[in-house]
Amino acid sequence: MTHADFPAPARNRRSAIKQCGAIASSLLVALLLASPVHANTHAQDAFQTAEGLVAAGDYPAAERILTRRRFQGVEAIPAAYLLAVVYARTDRPDQAEGILRKILSRQPDIDAVRIELVKILAIQGKRQAAGYHLNQITDVVDLSRDRDQLEQLSRRIGSTEGVSVSGYFSLAPSTNVNDGTTQSIVMIGGLPFRIANSARQQSGMGFKAGAVVGYSHTLTETTSLYGALSAGFSDYSNDHYDQQQGEFRAGIRHGELRYSLQAEAIIDRRWQNLQQHSLGIGGRLTARWNFSRGWWASGEIIHMNRAYDDNAGANSRTTRATASIRRSFSTSLALTLSGSFEKESVSARPWNSYDSKSGTVGLETSLGFGLRMDASFTGGSRNFENPFPGLGLVREDKFWEVRGSFRKDGFQIAGFSPIIGIFHKAQSSNVAFFDYQSSGTDLTFTKAF
Repeated sequence: MTHADFPAPARNRRSAIKQCGAIASSLLVALLLASPVHANTHAQDAFQTAEGLVAAGDYPAAERILTRRRFQGVEAIPAAYLLAVVYARTDRPDQAEGILRKILSRQPDIDAVRIELVKILAIQGKRQAAGYHLNQITDVVDLSRDRDQLEQLSRRIGSTEGVSVSGYFSLAPSTNVNDGTTQSIVMIGGLPFRIANSARQQSGMGFKAGAVVGYSHTLTETTSLYGALSAGFSDYSNDHYDQQQGEFRAGIRHGELRYSLQAEAIIDRRWQNLQQHSLGIGGRLTARWNFSRGWWASGEIIHMNRAYDDNAGANSRTTRATASIRRSFSTSLALTLSGSFEKESVSARPWNSYDSKSGTVGLETSLGFGLRMDASFTGGSRNFENPFPGLGLVREDKFWEVRGSFRKDGFQIAGFSPIIGIFHKAQSSNVAFFDYQSSGTDLTFTKAF
């Protein structure tokens, strides 16, 4: 049967039905394809409207748009940032800080967001946190291009003077003086002696805590005088290893965007199980220079004279110099290479005098969601001057250490920020007393008031 066999009205009705079905299908497909674009267009319009309201200073109207509409895709982060700006401009810095930190936990390389966070932290008087994030920015940006804005932020943080208080407490792993030799037999005068397990005295798990009170007085926008008094203690299950210490530092610092200089005097007093142990007097010089975008060079020299209360023969002079190069690829990745030289002189015990050389490779990286890791590997040697008593050997040590620490930006427990650290270190020596390996984990809580 052909189309000619149908009556004309029937053929027309069938053709019309097919045409209507085709048109309906086309409209449905077009509607489905157009819906995301349509929704995205609405989101863009809403965001642009809110942006205009913020620019005009109409923050309540902008907030209504930003909080009542769900932004997705490319508008999600800009809308969240805009809402943080609204909160900041309407005296709600805590809410603004929370949003900005969440953005940076997902996208740590957005400079505008981090700069806004620095402003919020500075307004709240959180100088330590503001300085940390400002350093993250200056590590990687073009300082000459952004100089004016960054200088304003630096002045806002650095010009705040007066008293500051910070504190910490930490769980400490078991240890002893030499971390326990790994040797079971040592040679003394050519004869073997076995080390009894009872001689491997351990401290047991410990607890450390301390506080720092500082005062800063601004001389100019870039130069300030400061003083800091700190006190701390460590308490172990074996009381013989308990330690207490107090320290006073006073100095002057000059900080520009591209470089900084600092000089300070140091006095510290140590106690061993509440008995006077030693007194140290010395000083420290540091410098830091941004010689190219993302590149920093730094150096430090520290010298200490230490006098022991019960053993004048152990009095020592120690000088340590360190130089390092830091390359920041982004705010979430930085690499540091450093070298150190240390010289300690013990005039009454020349076998304890040494020269030491070491090198360190450090890596700082973001693991996502605001979690950051600092990892380092250090290796070096220590060469002593005179033969070790009774052995006829000039002591030579080789040592290495792997260390890592983890923290989450903005995460606090009862106002304290936790840092988890793990380490493994080992030392080999031709004097068996000083062969050892040690591993441990520590949990530290810090707080800036």
